[in-house]
Amino acid sequence: MAPETVDDLEKALFRAFPKQDAESWDNVGLAVGDRMAPLGKVALNLDMSVEAVIAAHVSGCNVLVTHHPPFIADAPLEFGPVAQTFAPAPGRVIYEAASRGVNLINMHTNADRAIATREKFAQMLEINCVGNCESVLDKTRELLDTGFGALLECGDAGPIELGALASKCKRVFGGSPRVWGDAKRRIQHIAYLNGSWRDADLYEKCMRAGIECVIVGETGYHLCLDAQPYLSIIELGHDLSELPIVDVLYDALVHAELDEAKIVRLHCSDANWWPAE
Repeated sequence: MAPETVDDLEKALFRAFPKQDAESWDNVGLAVGDRMAPLGKVALNLDMSVEAVIAAHVSGCNVLVTHHPPFIADAPLEFGPVAQTFAPAPGRVIYEAASRGVNLINMHTNADRAIATREKFAQMLEINCVGNCESVLDKTRELLDTGFGALLECGDAGPIELGALASKCKRVFGGSPRVWGDAKRRIQHIAYLNGSWRDADLYEKCMRAGIECVIVGETGYHLCLDAQPYLSIIELGHDLSELPIVDVLYDALVHAELDEAKIVRLHCSDANWWPAE
């Protein structure tokens, strides 16, 4: 049955992206709003920004569903103050949402771990998905279970040169990826890690697992430098690496029997910044 209230919508999304899959410090689900409010039109966006709240209201939506939350009060200190707030002034987002009657729901690290998410990345790159990357980084997790990232293998098509893989990433995700490594290196095993990854031992674990290339949202300069020449790295940009998750959220809403005419995809996160010419 199609969701009729904000609470119904949150429950439907948690069926697609279980709350228990989220990190313990994450704040997923309804962040601001009235659970019992009748469900109107639903806006979708990557980021929960003031701009997105206003765009949702102007579009006649009373719910904004995003990947990123407005704030994370309990984020680990190593993530830094930006990750703890997820906005220069998260209070502005909350104020705008409350004053405009826009309910805010996010599916963050629970959506990151979804099988549908890693399959989406693999589909876009047209490379076989053989599991999640978290199983490589954390041996207690199962390869085919839910988990961060997509573990990709070129399979019968054979390896792809790093330069060709980077060009494919540019076509598929846009922007201007930063590439570390020999353009002629042949790549067979790939780890796709959306978002921000700055773990000190991340690339060491990838190398030990036989991964030749990591496609990452954003990472650290010295981590990339230290990984050379063993591990090739393609850095897409945090936002570009995660925009496909908006499509995954859209599919979940359709699966929940929400009328597609009531879903509005915003484009507030499609061009957050631009490169100087």
